[in-house]
Amino acid sequence: MGSDLISNELNVTLDSFQGPFDLLLHLIRTLEVDIFDIPIAQITDQYLTYIHAMEEVKLDRVGDYLVMAATLLEIKSRMLLPIEPTLDEEEEEYFDPRDELVQQLLLYQHFQDIAFELQSYRDQRSMSFGRPPADLTAYQEFIPLKVDAYTLNDIASAMQQAMERFEERQPLERQIYHENLTVNDQISRIQQHFESLQPNESIQFDEVLTSRNSHEIIMTFLAMLELVKKSYISFIQTNNHSPIEMVKLKELMPHEA
Repeated sequence: MGSDLISNELNVTLDSFQGPFDLLLHLIRTLEVDIFDIPIAQITDQYLTYIHAMEEVKLDRVGDYLVMAATLLEIKSRMLLPIEPTLDEEEEEYFDPRDELVQQLLLYQHFQDIAFELQSYRDQRSMSFGRPPADLTAYQEFIPLKVDAYTLNDIASAMQQAMERFEERQPLERQIYHENLTVNDQISRIQQHFESLQPNESIQFDEVLTSRNSHEIIMTFLAMLELVKKSYISFIQTNNHSPIEMVKLKELMPHEA
């Protein structure tokens, strides 16, 4: 039966195996024998049959197979030797010549299983497609502002948004104001908001713009631009979704207002 198995497998060359241990495991699986109780004589004969059946042999690989063949022949010969009886059989522990080979085969099989799992993970990963990381700079806690980072359009847009929010909070009744406010009047009023603040402290833009009167809003807007121009205040925004704040840079001199 063993020769029939080999004759059916002669078309398998050594290129089909990763090495001599791979070939041995193939033979053990083919014979369906226990790896811990290898029929060494049968395995050796079949192993040598594979070696002899090779039509072409790569010189850089055949050495390992021949070393394994010599090892199998040595184990086979040691298995044929009779076991010498000893006087104290309890102290004498029997050494199976196949033990070292079995341990090497088990270790090789373990690494084979690991390699198979890694290949499986690699195949699964090859079916996945990643995406580039998203740009989250807009959501960081603090965004450094450059000089002249905000244009007049930015400030005007912020004022428009503040006006709309203020409109939503006001009753429908309106009061009529005399349009006699000046830019200097609004500079003085803005100064009052900053009197209790130290340099580099800030208040929200909405706190200064509280009027619904269009003339007063325009005067306030021009007053802010004048104070920015003279470097008394500046505007900051910690991120794209936070309100604009007005920062006090230095004390406003009364005679300059």
